Amino acid sequence: MALYLGLRWRANVSLHVDIQYPFRLSIGRGTTIGRAKLICWQRVALGENSFVHDGALLDALGGSIVIGDRTTINPYCVLYGVGGLEIGSDVGIATHTVIIPANHGIDDLTVPMMQQQVRKEGVRIADDVWIGCNCSILDGVQIERGAVIAAGAVVNRSVPRDAVVGGVPARVIRVRGQSKRK
Repeated sequence: MALYLGLRWRANVSLHVDIQYPFRLSIGRGTTIGRAKLICWQRVALGENSFVHDGALLDALGGSIVIGDRTTINPYCVLYGVGGLEIGSDVGIATHTVIIPANHGIDDLTVPMMQQQVRKEGVRIADDVWIGCNCSILDGVQIERGAVIAAGAVVNRSVPRDAVVGGVPARVIRVRGQSKRK
């Protein structure tokens, strides 16, 4: 299967990649997929010259995952698509980042949490974004162009253009292009 995908899409696909439902996967030319796991219940699309490193998990979970050109998914990242995940071009996602575009309901005390309705607003990450290691990006978040997410951040609200955010929950630390305070 890896050889077929590599030849069909002119991509570099590891012989040890685990792809479930491969005919729902599209791979851009020049993209490299290491020893990752891709579960394509629905659409999973990787842009041109992107890189999915060893140990990464992309699981559409009934939604879709669409990744732009020249985007890097580093080792041990977990990306779910249940509510829809869109990642732009030239995005760097560092190791151990988790992106979850859905959330369980918790308000009805008469129904177990795992049986309550799931909110699925999705996550959208624009072009030219850098996400540091060990970040969590939660449902309903939009990260605008040029933003930087500091290592270890938990992003539970949208991030404006060119903002540098960090912390738990993440907050704006500064704006790129503006001089630092001394």
